[in-house]
Amino acid sequence: MSIKIEGLEKFVALGKENADALAKSGAATVKAFEEITKAQQAVVAKNVEQADAAVKAILAVKSPAELADLQGKLARESIEAAIADSRKLVELATAAFTTAFEPLNARFAAFQALTKTAA
Repeated sequence: MSIKIEGLEKFVALGKENADALAKSGAATVKAFEEITKAQQAVVAKNVEQADAAVKAILAVKSPAELADLQGKLARESIEAAIADSRKLVELATAAFTTAFEPLNARFAAFQALTKTAA
């Protein structure tokens, strides 16, 4: 004997679809954090190499004027690299988290469509 409750199947299906969307979003979020972490590690490694090269260049200067020129050049390069690296990390984070929220946004849209048809 089976009792059928009107709308229960839809409610159960909605819950399953929501759970699937949460799982997909969670997996995409983990992947996003991994990608961002790798990108940050690459920036740190690059900065260490640049710092090493800068120290070697500073130690090789022959005059105060050469040191001043080198410091200005290194400061400019450092600021430009920091801006470029920050921009790259922000773009990566934005793209990654946009992807992570796509399953949830789809569920919100489906829920809105469902409530409009029910009204």
